[in-house]
Amino acid sequence: MKNLVIILLLCAIVFKSFSQQQKTVSDCTVIYSMSNADADSKNDFKNASKTIYIRGKQIRIDINSNAFDQTIFYNDNTGEVTVLKNIGAEKYMSTYNSADWQKEHSVYKGIKVSLTNKEKKILGYDCKEAILQLQNGNTYTVYYLPGIIPSVTENNFEFRTVPGLVLQYEASIHNEKIKYTATYLNFDPVPAFKFEIPKSGYKILN
Repeated sequence: MKNLVIILLLCAIVFKSFSQQQKTVSDCTVIYSMSNADADSKNDFKNASKTIYIRGKQIRIDINSNAFDQTIFYNDNTGEVTVLKNIGAEKYMSTYNSADWQKEHSVYKGIKVSLTNKEKKILGYDCKEAILQLQNGNTYTVYYLPGIIPSVTENNFEFRTVPGLVLQYEASIHNEKIKYTATYLNFDPVPAFKFEIPKSGYKILN
């Protein structure tokens, strides 16, 4: 009987420790600065930024640069996606169902994640390193805050199996590697109006 009590106590301690390590975040705002990973790049991403808003099962992604502005609305319950893109005075809107959106990002299908022992401090948080390998052979480095899991992961296909909130990563734009580094992180509630999709003012592309 005494041994059984000890075993149950140990199990409770292990379960509590695991539950403390894993936390799902349903409200979150992250702002990333964008810069060229390649010093010889001719493209200028100075002052460019990417902002992610997460609210429950919805995610909004804003990309702002000198060349264009883009906003992506994704609903994890339905898999539906709306993309707004502003190029100069022109405004465009595209919509996708779940299957079409996944097809658009098929490059991330079967992505392999290798965790390393390297660490890096970002915004005061101790982040761990992971190497992502795509089926086409390309590899990218990410740094993530372990144990903090966003409530929406399906839209950020490249981070689907990363065990934490990514605060720095690399990605390709027009065959050039761009580095995204978090400059702001907030877990306050995200207001619902952030996910209101305009009903007019945009040219429908599909």
